[in-house]
Amino acid sequence: MSINIGQWFATLVPILVLLVLLLRCKWGGDEAALAGLLFSILIAYFVFGGGIDMIALAVAKGMWYSLSIILVVFPALIIYEVSRESGAFAVIRAGMQRFTPDKVLQVLAVGWIFVGFLQGITGFGVPVVVGAPLLIGMGVKPLTAVLITLLGQAWGNTFGTLGLAWDGLISQVDISDSLTMNRAIIWTTAMLGIVNLIAGLLIAGLAGGSRGVRRNAVTVILLGVLQGAGQMGMALLNPMLCNFVVVSLSLGLIFVIGRLDYYRQPVELFDPAEEKAENTAVGSKMNIQQAFMPYLFLIVIAVVVLLNNSIKDYLGQWKLSLAFAGKTTALGFETHSYSAYAPLAPLIHSGAFLLLAAIIGYICYTRWGYIQAGGITRILKNSLNKTIPSAIAVIGLTAMSKVMDETGQTTVLAQGVAAVTGGIYPLLSPFIGLLGTFMTSSNLSSNILFGGFQQKVALMLQIDKVPLLAAQTVGGAIGSIIAPSKILLGTATAGILGQEGVVISKVLVGALLLCAIFGAVIFVSYQFGW
Repeated sequence: MSINIGQWFATLVPILVLLVLLLRCKWGGDEAALAGLLFSILIAYFVFGGGIDMIALAVAKGMWYSLSIILVVFPALIIYEVSRESGAFAVIRAGMQRFTPDKVLQVLAVGWIFVGFLQGITGFGVPVVVGAPLLIGMGVKPLTAVLITLLGQAWGNTFGTLGLAWDGLISQVDISDSLTMNRAIIWTTAMLGIVNLIAGLLIAGLAGGSRGVRRNAVTVILLGVLQGAGQMGMALLNPMLCNFVVVSLSLGLIFVIGRLDYYRQPVELFDPAEEKAENTAVGSKMNIQQAFMPYLFLIVIAVVVLLNNSIKDYLGQWKLSLAFAGKTTALGFETHSYSAYAPLAPLIHSGAFLLLAAIIGYICYTRWGYIQAGGITRILKNSLNKTIPSAIAVIGLTAMSKVMDETGQTTVLAQGVAAVTGGIYPLLSPFIGLLGTFMTSSNLSSNILFGGFQQKVALMLQIDKVPLLAAQTVGGAIGSIIAPSKILLGTATAGILGQEGVVISKVLVGALLLCAIFGAVIFVSYQFGW
């Protein structure tokens, strides 16, 4: 597909509209998403020659794909409301105080290590929707809680979710020999280890200010090196389980660290939330194990199902999908036909795990007398009220990304960058992965979308493809920090829906800077033949 400068600039319009409305005009995610969708449709029709039927199919694909995200949001909000209604958050806060009176370490344990653990087994936004309410219950401000969970889950976006995004990458490229595979793993895990270490230090800073960084620097570096080096070593043996195994060890280690005399001193948060009256009357006799009941069940369910191939395959055989015909734009860009597009396996979907955990939690709390009469009505009403606006935003964003992808806009944007930059393209290679995740809110989708493209650029420039493939998925992992749909999951469950632009404004520059640094490292590696 040939491109020109006008088409390339046109592809920027929907993205710029989205960012300006979120960052400058302070629009909510639902309004900005619908505006971005409108502009992507106009560009698709008038510039790229997409017919009305083709655009309608792309929007339909986006709506179908967004269902997977919404099915995570609603049950996650139910878990949150069940815990709030029962008074569990007050008990969790008190229990964390017994673990260590150092509240900064508490935040690191939940927002960095536990969130990383959840990313290792589930992904799909679950770490954000589970972690943010827990942090809020521990006294962290809602906005800060969302920022912390976004940072904490980022590094696990390649080898987490049982290596799903990594499988997506290698399925699109030619890595036929073990030496090339091992080099790709080393490049990728080395950069992800740095992402994780920086995230840990930033989380310590968000929780405790500059003093929090200084006081916890050794602990963060110790855990960061363990996770980074451990993931590298384990990935060479088993990419599917490497992240899960390493974060499981880290989860145990941080609780050992919390028992050290160094962490027996009370340390307050740098900027805590205002104390609120909690529903503790009915939950005053609740213990910490009961308070964590829904989350413990969530972990058990996910581990039992996802790590047991027999159970996973049996439950995963029931799938829902839609068929879509292939179409071609006036410029010659073709889309595939699908007899079963984006099949949804409801029984092994993260939303199913969340919903089952929420139901078990509600039953247990009701039997123990921690939820008062009328609780189920309040839980469902509050959950639904928060889900509707976030669902509108998710549908708008996902449909926008599908319209841009299906009509060739995303491909033209990436190809234009490669064509213009030429030999300095490696500097920008991580940004392609970041773009893919920003548009789709999934490192897996980003790798499928641009993995083959990165390989083609390497062939065109006659350079080693391994660093570019690593840059693709690492950039995608960094992109998960600024992905609007993932941010929406956080703001919805944190009760600050409409502040998506504020969240993006606080992490955008850092994400771009990190991609620039990795791009520079990759560029230098080519110059010296590493």
